[in-house]
Amino acid sequence: MPRGAGGGSPEVTRLDGGYSWITLRVRWGTDDAVIVRVAPVGGTVEPYDPAAEARRLRAVAGVVPAPEVLVVCEEPNRIGRPFGVHTLVPGEAQRRPADPAPYREALAAALGALHRRADAQALDDVATVGAAYEAELARQAEAYRRCWRHPGIDVAMRWLARHRPESEDRPVLCHGDFRPANVLWTAPGVIGGIIDWERAWVGDPLCDVALSMHLGGWGSIEGEAVAPYRAAGGVDIDADRLRYALRFERVRSILSGMQGLAALAAGRADDSRLADIGAAAQAGAWELVAWLEPDLPPLGEVLDPPETSYPGHAEVSGLPQVHWRDL
Repeated sequence: MPRGAGGGSPEVTRLDGGYSWITLRVRWGTDDAVIVRVAPVGGTVEPYDPAAEARRLRAVAGVVPAPEVLVVCEEPNRIGRPFGVHTLVPGEAQRRPADPAPYREALAAALGALHRRADAQALDDVATVGAAYEAELARQAEAYRRCWRHPGIDVAMRWLARHRPESEDRPVLCHGDFRPANVLWTAPGVIGGIIDWERAWVGDPLCDVALSMHLGGWGSIEGEAVAPYRAAGGVDIDADRLRYALRFERVRSILSGMQGLAALAAGRADDSRLADIGAAAQAGAWELVAWLEPDLPPLGEVLDPPETSYPGHAEVSGLPQVHWRDL
């Protein structure tokens, strides 16, 4: 715990602007602070497990700047939910820097270092990229079962199963949500910390590249950013595998939004913003119907679909509409 934590009441500030963990900054005095990550009952990245997040952070320690794990507390406890305590990393997020070049180069170099040096076996012992995709598709099928039945997801899961790469390449530790919103900066091009590791997994490094292209905006790993990524240890960009990774990450993002709305409808979550996130996910899911093509495997060979129907979209006054690309 921070120095002097034993005396006085701490100042607690809620920081999370996203839709997953409840993130609190707890400060004693003027200097000492920690981050407390409380597992909600339900949300966009179920199931929530502070111990699993701690394993992810420990696997990247010393590889890229990231929070350090201080405590993992399971239930029962005074908060009433499992939580983890992490160090507070320095820096501020950059929404749109005047000169993005040094930031993009630093992002690319950090991602290359992560893919080359992080201990993937600390999370999963899958041996190949092909096997990693197979395992993650099974996890995404379980995520789909927590949602509602949708024709677009049915088609997409069949397409992903049919075209799954059989690559024998070594899988790496992927951040899972690598974009500027999850990076804090202490100076132009100087990373203070990379945060929000809840979607980290062992898989195809091109999935991190693809996610950055979907959601990274000015910080995407493409064009001139590929060279520093490769120089830091990143993999070659195989065009066919990248096309698959782009579709794979699109489905993961849509299912995340659908899970949030399903949790809201079932009473496991109370954040009304999840209504619009879920509606945006459903709109994106309809676009996946276009992936239908001959020779896709029957759905029953891929997964058992959800039994529930669409929970509906509760209009919430004052909340912006969100497109799936914002998820």
